[in-house]
Amino acid sequence: MDLLELKSQIMHNELSNFYIFTGTEISIQRIYLNQISKVLNMPINRVDSVASIYGMCTTKGLFGNTNSLYVIREDRDIMKQEKVYETLSKDIGGNVIILLYEKIDSRLKFGKYFKNVIVPFEKLSNNVLKMYIKKEIDLDQKHLEDLSNKVSGSYDIALLEADKIKKFSEAQNISANSAMDKLVQMGMIVQEEDTDVFRWVAAVMNRQVTLSFHLAKILLNKGTQPINMLGTLYNSVKTVLLIQCCEGRDISGITGLDGGQIYFNKPYINVYQTYELVDSMKRLSRIINNIKNGTIDNQFAIDLALTQML
Repeated sequence: MDLLELKSQIMHNELSNFYIFTGTEISIQRIYLNQISKVLNMPINRVDSVASIYGMCTTKGLFGNTNSLYVIREDRDIMKQEKVYETLSKDIGGNVIILLYEKIDSRLKFGKYFKNVIVPFEKLSNNVLKMYIKKEIDLDQKHLEDLSNKVSGSYDIALLEADKIKKFSEAQNISANSAMDKLVQMGMIVQEEDTDVFRWVAAVMNRQVTLSFHLAKILLNKGTQPINMLGTLYNSVKTVLLIQCCEGRDISGITGLDGGQIYFNKPYINVYQTYELVDSMKRLSRIINNIKNGTIDNQFAIDLALTQML
């Protein structure tokens, strides 16, 4: 199933009760998940596995089946349970289940069985990405092309950079084109997404396993200090934890975070459960201290941090 078909189902309220989303464009996935939630009038419930909600979805209680929208990321166990996954689109009542995977092998039985409900979310084409950027900020074609190339087709990073340019433009009272030129000169616009620490942090915070290890290797080969990488990641984890636990509307007033911190980290809300964020902060702190004490190898420090988080 392609995105156009899924979009048509959303627009005509003809959604199925089971989908599998694959690919690395987490932000685009999030847009579609929110639209599905809105059309179905069901809040998104993120859970760890199909096993944790299977009984509720398939067993009629005193008042009938539950009606919930469940989103589950990287559940590898269900891929091995043929008898269970063959019932997912048949016996879950009024529930909707959406599984998220970075990649599925179409040669395996699981991939073959669900080929008609797998929706790939790949990087946007240059022209489509420029169109999205143009909606966010008034750049001319030259600057749109330049920014699109710099973010290498990543919608998530494009939004962050566009917002950065917009705020700088307003603060300096200059055009968006001039603001981007100045930010590029100052080194404030991403130059190469594969060597950018913030791109690596985004991959980790979005639970993109393969990309996280790939970018980490490139950063280390370029001489980037692991303590700087992990320090930036720690700050992001801490910020997301504060936002995720904040129950009031005035997030800035309650948490002490500024608008930029809140904006840049909001895309990562609910990717990790709260207890996972707490554990990650503790583990990252220990690894950073071990780096400072010289008791852990640089490459091993990064691999350990990623393995524990992802």
